[in-house]
Amino acid sequence: MTHQIRKTGTVLVGAMALQFGLTFGAVAQDMTQVEVLLPIPEGFAFTPLIAARELGYFADKGIEVSTVVADGSGYLSQQIVAGNSDFALMGAADAVVAFNRRDDIRVLFCNQVKNVYRIVARADAGITSMAGLEGKALGYTEPGGGESQLVSAAISEAGLEVNKNITLLPIGPAGPQSLIALQNDTVQAYSSSFPDVAVLAASGIEWVDITPETYSNVPGACMVTTEEVLSSDEGMTAATALTTAWVEGQYYAIENSQEAFDLVCDTIESACENQAVAEAFYAEAMNLITPPEGQRPGELKLSSWQTVVDILAASETVSADLDVEPLISGENVQAVINAAYAGQ
Repeated sequence: MTHQIRKTGTVLVGAMALQFGLTFGAVAQDMTQVEVLLPIPEGFAFTPLIAARELGYFADKGIEVSTVVADGSGYLSQQIVAGNSDFALMGAADAVVAFNRRDDIRVLFCNQVKNVYRIVARADAGITSMAGLEGKALGYTEPGGGESQLVSAAISEAGLEVNKNITLLPIGPAGPQSLIALQNDTVQAYSSSFPDVAVLAASGIEWVDITPETYSNVPGACMVTTEEVLSSDEGMTAATALTTAWVEGQYYAIENSQEAFDLVCDTIESACENQAVAEAFYAEAMNLITPPEGQRPGELKLSSWQTVVDILAASETVSADLDVEPLISGENVQAVINAAYAGQ
């Protein structure tokens, strides 16, 4: 197993202190390096991460967090299952698939507590539900895209049948091709992740969200590790620090929305080059991070995870009777969760 947890020292600072005859109670704290795999680059989707780093929440817990962008959430699932990484933020569906292959996969918290994928209809099409897509065309990014499981389950639930009373067309992510398809009425609805929906909204498309409510509140991207990592003192310490600081970043972003927006813009200037797109993207991102009433930021709910199983079972990706309770529970996971919310 390859671990990305290691110690760094502060030799240079200490040597300088001795050279100039300075004395400190503690020159600096050794920081544990923690690497997290991400499915997409840092930006508004990871506002809590950026807040936790820039406001010193990670440092306060004795860790320094670096991120590596991998090739999508499915690839991250493979890396965790293979034991090539200790921590990865991946879609809930991919986490369940990973758990189905390796039963010691564990989820610590979710960056988004709502589905990152949705199905939306053009407001001028007069469609207000999935049933309204009968005889219409639904665009999506590509065959096998992250939204495909959601689309299949929602179409089936609405009693529709592809190529019989609903048409599915791959029109790509947000860009000229998808925008033209929507403007020219080639498709009346679209399914993708929230960044694509936000970008197209900023381009002038007015949406009506027709994602079935059952599927709207499934978890988005969540922090995944393994029981093998949590069984070591080093791994448990890193997991607790990472979770506690990240959840603190979630609370900060929710309670200080404008300040968090400005913080991301200051940290990643390219994220705010187009102000309209940035504001639309951020509004979508914060909607997904903000939990429903009665639920804490990042909190894991078994019923939501069971819905993920239902979505995957509709396409026979996993068995409908897969028990996902061990995925989000256990003594070590509960200890991490207790620590993360102790100060909230």
